[in-house]
Amino acid sequence: MVLRIRQSSQDMPPSPIMAGPKINLDALDRPATYSGEGISVKSLEENIHQEREVQNTKVDELKVLRERNVEINQAMADELAKLQTFSDYLNGTAYEGGILAGLKSLLSNIPGLGSLAISQRSIEQLLKQQYHISARRVKESAAYVDTLKESEQDLYKELERINTKIVEMAKNEKVALDYVLELRDLEAQLRAEMESVEAGSVEFRELDSSADKVRAKLAEHSSNVLLYGAAEERYVALKDNTRKLGETLRNLGNDIQQYTTGASIKLDMASAQIQAIGRAADASAVVLEMKKSLDVMTESMNVTTQFVSDTQIFFRENLDSLVQELDTFDEKTTAVLDTNLARSKEIETNRINAAIAKAESKIAGDE
Repeated sequence: MVLRIRQSSQDMPPSPIMAGPKINLDALDRPATYSGEGISVKSLEENIHQEREVQNTKVDELKVLRERNVEINQAMADELAKLQTFSDYLNGTAYEGGILAGLKSLLSNIPGLGSLAISQRSIEQLLKQQYHISARRVKESAAYVDTLKESEQDLYKELERINTKIVEMAKNEKVALDYVLELRDLEAQLRAEMESVEAGSVEFRELDSSADKVRAKLAEHSSNVLLYGAAEERYVALKDNTRKLGETLRNLGNDIQQYTTGASIKLDMASAQIQAIGRAADASAVVLEMKKSLDVMTESMNVTTQFVSDTQIFFRENLDSLVQELDTFDEKTTAVLDTNLARSKEIETNRINAAIAKAESKIAGDE
């Protein structure tokens, strides 16, 4: 006999429910994975302003150097005039009484040396005093180099930070573009599915609700496409100007280093001539050594004066135009960004379409 065991309806497996194709809403529930702290119009402006402050600080430093350069230029001119006077006295052309009378008159006009007798010692002191003045002027000029080198290094560190920002913005723009395409496809699926169900039904309302959410995310992330793209372009422009400023500082520093090195070599020669005066045996030898020292110091001052003159030209030709370019960059890019972000609802749709088109073109380019 065969026993039949009756199964209750609770033990029976459920019958499959037939429905339309299931739409994967993961893209709607999954947030886009942007790196960094996110972006907004306010945060972008704050970050750009911070980077611009670094540039402005360096430009202000250059302006101070330019003013100091003018002061040094005047001091150089005064010292060269004194050296020329010394040389004229030694040539016997500046005083009717001849070289010794001229030297006596010259010493009387120099603080601390007026009471000294004409001797090797007094002449050596005269030259040492003028040597120290000349050396101080060259040292003041050389101080530019260290200042400019430090500023240059600061700017190259800033370049590294800006490059990091550029890469971050580019990656985030790509994330936004990919997400926009995914949302675009999801919206198309939802709209197509809505056409296959009864209008006003529960399924229709659920699909419509999801489509609205997708549209809202499309608006949000197409805006991110714009923001990250604009941020990348602004950082690139900022980088170009930062590099330009750094190169300006480097070129100026190299020129100064070349001039001051030449002046320092001349001053070393003058120092040796001054020491030779203390070893000179007679008045004619002393005068000869003094003349040599003055000639070398004059050459040193001429080299330094040439550097000051050239840097004045450098400042006039580069600094003002650089400041103008930085200001123009800031005004133009800010205006463009503000205009883009102030568009109406109709433009928002165009922006979504543009983001989709950009994403599609990148895909086509990669293939």
